[in-house]
Amino acid sequence: MKYPFSVFQTTVEEHCFWVAKSASLKGCVGQGETQEEAIAELGANEAEWLETAREVGIPIPAVPVETAQEFSGKLTVRIAPSVHKRAAQIAKAEGVSLNQYMNDAIVNWNAGHIQAVS
Repeated sequence: MKYPFSVFQTTVEEHCFWVAKSASLKGCVGQGETQEEAIAELGANEAEWLETAREVGIPIPAVPVETAQEFSGKLTVRIAPSVHKRAAQIAKAEGVSLNQYMNDAIVNWNAGHIQAVS
């Protein structure tokens, strides 16, 4: 398939099945008893949708291209002045910059959070 899509499970009249829906081609969907069946049907329907659009002159949308997001490492965040003051005091007492102290705090929180979730 050329176009992005979403896949979800739904129930109609007590029958549960999967739907794959094109994010770019209006009305282009696939259904199946499994995700794989729904995606396979969407792939076939996408080809038919594009062929029909060419035949009848329906505009064909460009295939969206997602670029990888790059991060600068710079983060601006607003915090309470009292929290800012306390963090600056702790950083000074530990002999590190406030920036380093905040970086370490985030890294340590993430390490603990990842272990708790695992």
